[in-house]
Amino acid sequence: MPSRPNILFIQTDQQMAATLGCYGSTICRTPNIDALARDGILFTNAYASSPVCAPARASLHTGYYPSKHGITTNIYTPGCAVHELPDHPSLLGRRLQQLGYQAGFTGKWHLGFGDDRRDHPEYQSHIAAMPVLDWTDAPGALPSTRGFSGDDFPGHGGIGLGTPQYRDWLRARGKELTLEKHLEPYPHNWEITSGKDTSVTYFLTENAIKHMDDFVADGRPFCYLLNYWGPHGPYCAPTEYLDLYRDAEIQPWPSWNEEQSNKPTIHDAHRTETTLGWQWKDYEKLLRTYFAAITEIDDMVGKLVGFLKEHGLYDNTLIVFCADHGDSLGVHGGLTDKTLFMYEETNRIPLIIKEPAPVHRAGQTESAFVGTCDLYSTILDYAGLSAKETDRDGTTLRPLIEGTAGEWRDSIVTEGFGLDFLQHSQRALRWSHYKYVFNSGGPDELYDLASDPHEMHNLVFDPARTALLREAREKLDQWMATRHDGLRERFHRLRLLDRSKSPE
Repeated sequence: MPSRPNILFIQTDQQMAATLGCYGSTICRTPNIDALARDGILFTNAYASSPVCAPARASLHTGYYPSKHGITTNIYTPGCAVHELPDHPSLLGRRLQQLGYQAGFTGKWHLGFGDDRRDHPEYQSHIAAMPVLDWTDAPGALPSTRGFSGDDFPGHGGIGLGTPQYRDWLRARGKELTLEKHLEPYPHNWEITSGKDTSVTYFLTENAIKHMDDFVADGRPFCYLLNYWGPHGPYCAPTEYLDLYRDAEIQPWPSWNEEQSNKPTIHDAHRTETTLGWQWKDYEKLLRTYFAAITEIDDMVGKLVGFLKEHGLYDNTLIVFCADHGDSLGVHGGLTDKTLFMYEETNRIPLIIKEPAPVHRAGQTESAFVGTCDLYSTILDYAGLSAKETDRDGTTLRPLIEGTAGEWRDSIVTEGFGLDFLQHSQRALRWSHYKYVFNSGGPDELYDLASDPHEMHNLVFDPARTALLREAREKLDQWMATRHDGLRERFHRLRLLDRSKSPE
């Protein structure tokens, strides 16, 4: 590389990998992201550290799994040990500052409310459920207090529609947001009828381009983190994009009518078909808006790439496109949202990385097992730190990107701790063409993804698969031991077949 590269990190919220054309057949239109994949590397086995927003995002900023950084589920909910991302010199933003990078941030944060949190309505709603949490004076976390310049959006932020910065942006341009609601109750499904240039997605993209333009004028290399709220629900898209799908016929997922007698009953907690009586036609409405939101994001990726090319920056910019985790959207008999289950739709994430010049593997796919924690190490590697300084629970993906990787890990794990007031410890292990899920409060799951890609046949009860189940549990035990997972002792008590092999 002629100089240290600029870095543009684009993260979507709750997006299935299968919604991108570059991952296979889909009616969802993503020409700009697909073009980025042709210029970069498409990772086909990328997995979230956790299928929940806050834990996955904290892993990006720390390089650690949720069991270590403590943001184990969404902040200010039961089961979450840490509610404001602690400040530390090794945080991603702080590291970038130390390296002389301009570090920018806009969009969804979900790692704290800042020191003025008591005045924030979302914070107040959490405290209404757990008032004792309001007694702490721990320093609040916002991007501007963790090494970044740009925008502070406390907490989850909904999907950004109520944030003061967005509302001020609309007023300054003489615009007004209008919405039409198509589905109630949750999951909500809204159409933006005031024009695509009034959406939050458009607003965030304009902010990112403005901030990067300021960084270019400064002259130092920059790392910009753009975190879209979409396509996370409430599912929301402008008319111009929804029109592309309004009459589309979407076929049910292969697992829509699966037989579920050998599946954990806790899955029912997120099964809308059961609780609301939804039929497939209801999910079709939701998916049309979901696809429209993704196509809108794709349009914005095109704008961002255009900005970089216009300024002669594209070739020397590392671009990372990914999601924090996936979504369910009616799979397995009407599941909605994420976690409590560990299916591929929620655990597996889209990941595309375009390296700065010189390019080694443009347009290729990479099947190695990689995860969220690797992104922390990768960004800092390209920014100038050695693997010794950046590797934690993850490691830099640069050898894979450049085609120089030797021996690589043969498995990856996703951690789960439940959501809201329903806590449920899980670990999902992916290796070879198999998946094993440890469910602490119910039956485990074992799938052969080669013959059963939609995870409809749980093999954990199959006597012919006893040896495979033992292998899976031993591999998970090794992973937990290597990463000092605090759940390992209980895993031994509940599942390990050879009880003579107890944790040290």
